[in-house]
Amino acid sequence: MEESSRERILEFLIGNIPAREFESWLYKDLELESRIGSDFHFDLMDIDYRDKNSDLIATKKLLGKHINPLELKNFKYLKVLEQAGWFHGRKTEQTIQNKKLKPELKNALDILSEFGGLELIIPYRADYWTPRNIIFPDTIERVCNGTKYGLDKSLICFAHIDDYNSALYVDEENNYYQLDDIANIDLFRFKGKKFSEMLQNVIGLDEQGNFELIGSSDRKLKNKG
Repeated sequence: MEESSRERILEFLIGNIPAREFESWLYKDLELESRIGSDFHFDLMDIDYRDKNSDLIATKKLLGKHINPLELKNFKYLKVLEQAGWFHGRKTEQTIQNKKLKPELKNALDILSEFGGLELIIPYRADYWTPRNIIFPDTIERVCNGTKYGLDKSLICFAHIDDYNSALYVDEENNYYQLDDIANIDLFRFKGKKFSEMLQNVIGLDEQGNFELIGSSDRKLKNKG
């Protein structure tokens, strides 16, 4: 399929194109059917775009049949990054210049060199939830002593979630953690290793939570799971 047509369809599915505008494009583009195939074209034309949830209806109808779920998730993820001002190859100069940095500090600075100063905003539907935001500071602002959570290591904060209600941390092995920014009681660790998967999970692009509780500052928990 022509890339521009597929991208326009994906833009509609993630809510970046109004339903009536998308419907108008479907009817005006007389060559669309030949580019995307009759079956795909019929399924698009069969949707009631007057319905306020037409994008969700279309997603349910097309996902797994014409659109790969992973493709849609990655597309939305990249759009969130781009809308925040991120781009491939983005690097910022960090204030700490020391080649003998501790691994956990270097890992955090590597993240901030690419995302520092950005704010990712995920717009949820008004009747579902308030928007989620992730703020990456310009440089390191805080360090967490992991011993009170049963970890013999330091954790470095690299992002704040939901207007500083919680924060994201990284350790020397590039494990990612989430800690509430208010009470600092329960510490959760991301089960995977990839930064992009962790961020997608925090943003809410994955329905299943992938953070596990590993320690609490007011009670000892076994550091396994």
